[in-house]
Amino acid sequence: MDVTNIFPDDMPAIAEKLRTRAQADHRARIPIDRLDDAHRDVLIRAINNVLATDEAILTYAQIIDGLPIADVAGDRRVTGIYGDHPIDDHEELCPGALDKAREVSPQWDPATLAFSPRVVNAFQRAAPGTKKFNTRLIEMVAVALHQFGVLLHQLGFRMHRGDIECVTNWTAPKPSVAEDDWEPIPPPPTLFYNAFYGDWEIYPEGVADMIGYWAECRILGGVVLFDRRAELDADGDLTAEPPNIYLHPSRCKVTFRVTQLLDWQQQALVDFLLSKPDLTAASGDASPVPCPVPVIVDDRNRTRVSPEDALVLRGIYRDVWERKPLDSFGYRGIIRRPQAQVDYPEIGVEALVFNRAAGVPIPKGKMKDYLDGVETLPEGPKKRMLDEYKEYLDREKRAKLDVPEQDENEAEDEPEEGEEGEEGVKEGEGGVKEEGKEWKEDNGEREEGKGKGKEPKGKGKKAKNRVLIVPDTLESLQDFMFSKNKSAEE
Repeated sequence: MDVTNIFPDDMPAIAEKLRTRAQADHRARIPIDRLDDAHRDVLIRAINNVLATDEAILTYAQIIDGLPIADVAGDRRVTGIYGDHPIDDHEELCPGALDKAREVSPQWDPATLAFSPRVVNAFQRAAPGTKKFNTRLIEMVAVALHQFGVLLHQLGFRMHRGDIECVTNWTAPKPSVAEDDWEPIPPPPTLFYNAFYGDWEIYPEGVADMIGYWAECRILGGVVLFDRRAELDADGDLTAEPPNIYLHPSRCKVTFRVTQLLDWQQQALVDFLLSKPDLTAASGDASPVPCPVPVIVDDRNRTRVSPEDALVLRGIYRDVWERKPLDSFGYRGIIRRPQAQVDYPEIGVEALVFNRAAGVPIPKGKMKDYLDGVETLPEGPKKRMLDEYKEYLDREKRAKLDVPEQDENEAEDEPEEGEEGEEGVKEGEGGVKEEGKEWKEDNGEREEGKGKGKEPKGKGKKAKNRVLIVPDTLESLQDFMFSKNKSAEE
């Protein structure tokens, strides 16, 4: 699909097609009794492991309450909450909501769950211990958590002591300095929402599916997505070896981009799902494996795709109808948004490279960030970083560095640490040494001592010019940035 050719007038027809597809997929779902006993038991145990976590209990307790607590409502990149919103006063759950969540979580009926036949069949075909088995297990657990959120909303517990609709439908009053044509921002149909999964008019369960996506995201750390383009064969079956799963987070100070899990992150999640309860534990149901949920991605997760590109351009999704594509105007606008380092971690690596090229030393403690960052950069940012670095050198016209000429009898290597006579500031044993002064540190305080005051070597002598060697590969760029001898006399 060419998103640059989708116009606003096309969106109603696209939305209708997606809604029709969503309804058809919903009707085609099948129960888990199609699985054999071994696969079914593994799935039920995995779901129970997640439902027993504190994050799951708190998430479903808020749905039972009818309103999210204030801290959770504000813990997302796009909150939609502004001004003196009354949700700010909902600082804790209303009485009984948490107890009800603890009561209903272990009593769920497997017969209430239904899944896509394609996913169920792929899980049944997969042998335990294989990546296909583990990936489909994660998918079915994510769908189950989504469906529990839908079901709890539809049961209508609504234990909040107050007017839920008044809080949900609140809009900011008109400012005194507003223009005559000012209109309030319409509120979402529920405060349990993920800003990227709000197309309730398409979803089979309507607003309840919005709440399901929100619950799944809170518990697992993001909406779980898959590289369908790599997984699906020509017949539309999940037969190929799947890549690692993707999470689409929606938390404050966490990227909003669709992010692939690292091998160890996915394995930790699988180990937790497959773990058996420790019957010897005091609680009787404690898992012997550390709980990894919610999985919070960070700057180590470098394989990322922007939400507007994930489904239509890269084929990364769970259901093709989960999000409407942007029209051409919206797409052109959103790709021009400013890029923050929390979303594009390669920006920090590029800044270190360019600053170092300009003569700015890498800050203390950032060397490892640089080396780790360059190592994990995707090929696209790697090439862009190298190209921009070369452009920088071209703009400077291979700027010449003035360095003092050394005597023939002087060693070519740099003086050892603490050697006297260097011009400028050098770090020596016991403190920092400057020209003509010697500083000593004692219990965090600096005392001025007597310096030797030697003339700097090479002072007053004519200096030769040296020029930078332009590296042509990323590896030589790394060597260049940290090598002492990557220069040549002109």
